[in-house]
Amino acid sequence: MIATKTKSSTRDTARPASPPRIASPTKALQQIVNKQLSGRLTVRDPQDHSVYWRVYFGKGKVHFASSVMGQQERLQYHLSRLHPQLESLSREAFKSDYQVICHYWKTKQISLQEARKLLFTLTQEALVQLVNLPQAELQFEKLVGLDPILLSVPLKQTILPMRGFIGKWGKLRPEIASPFQRLFVKNLEPIPKLLWQNVKDIEFIKALVKVLQQNPCLYEAAHQLKTDTLSLATLLQPLVREGAVGVNPYKQTQNPKNGPIIACIDDSKTTQRQIKAILETMGYRYLGLTDPAKALTTLARNKPALVLMDINMPQINGYELCRMLKQSSMLETVPIVMLTGRDGLIDKMRSRMVGANDYVTKPFDAAQLLTIIEAQLTAKPKETREPMVSPKLAYSY
Repeated sequence: MIATKTKSSTRDTARPASPPRIASPTKALQQIVNKQLSGRLTVRDPQDHSVYWRVYFGKGKVHFASSVMGQQERLQYHLSRLHPQLESLSREAFKSDYQVICHYWKTKQISLQEARKLLFTLTQEALVQLVNLPQAELQFEKLVGLDPILLSVPLKQTILPMRGFIGKWGKLRPEIASPFQRLFVKNLEPIPKLLWQNVKDIEFIKALVKVLQQNPCLYEAAHQLKTDTLSLATLLQPLVREGAVGVNPYKQTQNPKNGPIIACIDDSKTTQRQIKAILETMGYRYLGLTDPAKALTTLARNKPALVLMDINMPQINGYELCRMLKQSSMLETVPIVMLTGRDGLIDKMRSRMVGANDYVTKPFDAAQLLTIIEAQLTAKPKETREPMVSPKLAYSY
């Protein structure tokens, strides 16, 4: 059954997350259904560590499944096929593709039935990718993060109609692990001959080569060529086998020597180790600071691209230190993301008032942290202005 639920209790409410583990996504999904759990399952693709998928559950039923990264490319691809009349919306105004779809519905650009169909299509496609992973890094959190809830369907009802697609994607996986992988021309000379065996259309072949030269992910390539990802992947698989087309991860890991510096100010050595491992895996340079009193000098000397900052620290708390950094002419434009074990509206408001750009509640998973960092690093710089907060308010927490 499909249901609508708009209670305020569906806002993101974090509880302690289970530690990540390597296991079968298919078995994990079945366990969640059998135990009728509510929460969010995060799945990391072992063949492309920059690709994460998430599935939201309510009492064992699927509410929504989507990707953590690349949501704009994926949503644009599906909209072009189901609702080409819809204008593409900037992801800066929305936190997720789910919010974008709800916006279309609330503004009456699509009906409730159309919104549900779109959510169901995205969910089915995500689950096809998940069940094709023999093993993956999994993490389950007992939280509810969707508001409103427009979809609630049994897992079997979602997956069974996709059995044919699951088998076809399974055969593609050795060469093309997911629709997020990026394709590029590795050897141009044999491409026309290899394609001509299946496509007797020289104009399409020229267009395909032109698209591949842009290093697109499969969603982008299929969108530009007006075809579907499965058909395009099937067409390109022989070219990948022959070495004519290459495949890269969705997001290339940066060279640690040249990657952006991310500073973390936290007196907890456990938190420092956790964040250091997450960031260095993705090619960021890490700068760990445990003494907030010395942070200003160290940050000015190293000029990080972003600062992660704990709120509860001795001597100088995060609110006070954030205000000081935003008043520094050398650091005022550096994004600051606050880290705290508390998840309350007042704490978020205080963080914003002293100039913080975002807020992460502990415990957090790798996908959540990386998504926020990437969003801040790619956001357009805003006009810097003095935080609207009195010295008394800044020093009182």
